[in-house]
Amino acid sequence: MKRRKHFWLDLIACFLIPGYTLLFAGSLRWFSSNFSVIAVTGADHYRGFVYWGLLTGGYFLFMLARLAGLPPQPGARAGILALTTLAILCLGYAIVIPYLPAFFPRYAALHVLLAALACALLMAALLILLLSLRREDPECWRAPLRAWWAIVAVSALLFLIPQMVSTALEVFFTISATLLARDIWLRGRKG
Repeated sequence: MKRRKHFWLDLIACFLIPGYTLLFAGSLRWFSSNFSVIAVTGADHYRGFVYWGLLTGGYFLFMLARLAGLPPQPGARAGILALTTLAILCLGYAIVIPYLPAFFPRYAALHVLLAALACALLMAALLILLLSLRREDPECWRAPLRAWWAIVAVSALLFLIPQMVSTALEVFFTISATLLARDIWLRGRKG
């Protein structure tokens, strides 16, 4: 049974999300475009954006709801669940609000704010999780905490290069955060 559960986790986290993310991103303009711009270039692209949001949002909701059970502190568990819920709501609203700055500048600004907030809240939930688990076993959780910091640092760099949220940043963040959540789950199951 464990092998079967890991099969689905590996399939989704290691293949389905990265593969779909890369397919949606396409092969051009990774530093001069982003998922929101790609989404409004056609009905099929918007549907692809919605599917990507459902896939990644569903994964993080499922994983972090389960991961919230790992910390022994009730406050940490509640904080992780609250931040995760807010992150998924922000992602959902960002997906349904189209990014059309020429026609709806306020909605476009709200879209960007919600998308950025979704990522920040997700990373905050992962940080609370890692810090609370590190209290129990510092050695086991040192590497995932370093990975968390690396994701933040590389994401900042990928933002600073084009000075905007780019496809490169979105691809990196999606794949690395997905794999970090998977790593935390696997380590937590061993402990």
